[in-house]
Amino acid sequence: MNRFWLETYGCQMNKAESNALEDTMLESGWIPAEQPQDADLVILNTCSVRLTAENRIWGRIGYFKTLKALRPHTLVVMGCMAQRLADDLKKAAPAVDMVVGTFQKAAFARMLSRAASRKQSLTQERQQDEEYSFSSRHARKTDYRAFVPIMHGCNNFCSYCIVPYVRGREVSRDPRSIFAEIDGLLRQGRVREITLLGQNVNSYRFSSGPDETPLDFPGLLDEIVSRFPVFSAGQTAVSGGSPSDVPWLRFLTSHPKDFSGALIERMAAYPCMCRQIHLPVQHGSDTILRSMNRQYTRSDYLSLVERIRKKLPDVLLSTDILIGFPGETDEDFCRTLDLMRQVGFDDAFTYYYNPREGTAAWSMQDTVPEKLKHERLTAVIDLQRATSAAKKKQRLGKKVRVLAGEISRKNSSEILGRTEGDEMVVFPGAASLIGNFYTVRLAELRGNTFYGHEVAE
Repeated sequence: MNRFWLETYGCQMNKAESNALEDTMLESGWIPAEQPQDADLVILNTCSVRLTAENRIWGRIGYFKTLKALRPHTLVVMGCMAQRLADDLKKAAPAVDMVVGTFQKAAFARMLSRAASRKQSLTQERQQDEEYSFSSRHARKTDYRAFVPIMHGCNNFCSYCIVPYVRGREVSRDPRSIFAEIDGLLRQGRVREITLLGQNVNSYRFSSGPDETPLDFPGLLDEIVSRFPVFSAGQTAVSGGSPSDVPWLRFLTSHPKDFSGALIERMAAYPCMCRQIHLPVQHGSDTILRSMNRQYTRSDYLSLVERIRKKLPDVLLSTDILIGFPGETDEDFCRTLDLMRQVGFDDAFTYYYNPREGTAAWSMQDTVPEKLKHERLTAVIDLQRATSAAKKKQRLGKKVRVLAGEISRKNSSEILGRTEGDEMVVFPGAASLIGNFYTVRLAELRGNTFYGHEVAE
């Protein structure tokens, strides 16, 4: 039997790679198991960015170890945690049969194909590292929201971050491959949103030869819009956003030092571009930013935000905030709160520092006590919740474009969708609406979720 169970943790790149792996497995004859207990093969695609992510995986390994005693299966741990720990992972957890690192995923997919077609058992030998290779497709055939990776890895080496060590240096994908994947997604007729992915997406640069001028990220956007007329067609924009019959185009994630004026100009010029930017600031103190090796100052960041909002007054900004970095003083922390008030982020992903072995910060003395980290993080969360709520209340009564996503868990006669700013919106509707755009007037706010009703454009 070739039944598999695949669990994915962490970033959107992991999700895209899992989609590609699942697509390969289905084409090779593997069958998705309805529940973990039925699987012959269990794959955990892991994250290693934070300790909490790895702790969750250790818990899942323990669960599948127990399950294995009841029904034998092959347990595979792949991805960033596998890359970081390598063979030490199997020594610590003998229930794990295979460890597949970031640069072994393509070889692993080929091995799964051979095993399914030849009715063979999976080899227990660890695959050798290869150069990172992009799959030709990273979305499932049923998806209406698709990820398209355009680059992989990171060259920034922020002192707290494990990504360059588990993902490697930056590799930009051949634009011909990107165009081919987008073409396939549009031809299938379901996809309404495409997200261009990369650990540092706006540092994309591809050149096919030493004498060729590299294609940068704004240039890539130009090529996509010019090659696929669907991104430039459409009616009048809704509330300054995308025209009602044009698919959305967005990107993740940006590094402030690489967010160019040319990119801002493209976002303003192309209605298909979602007016939403995730722009991680991490901290508000120049002292901590230097220690983090972020390569920009507080002033640089605020100036960038000012330029973005001048060209895109309706843009929604989200960020990452890292609290409790080694050496963070009360003054440093207060500078972060002050920056948050100055910018007024629509949303923020907040977390406190925990050391990651292998990073530059690992050797720094962790000077901020755990209790103080939690207290500071609570203050950051409280401030952001208040800011988010105030900004959302300002949007009540407005008409927005919503991509219908799924039946509401609380009410089967309602649909949960998202705006181009990635805000959740619930409105009356049936399952037949899923995967299509609708104009919705935002009537009320319950927690972080808007409730509204469909209106004529």
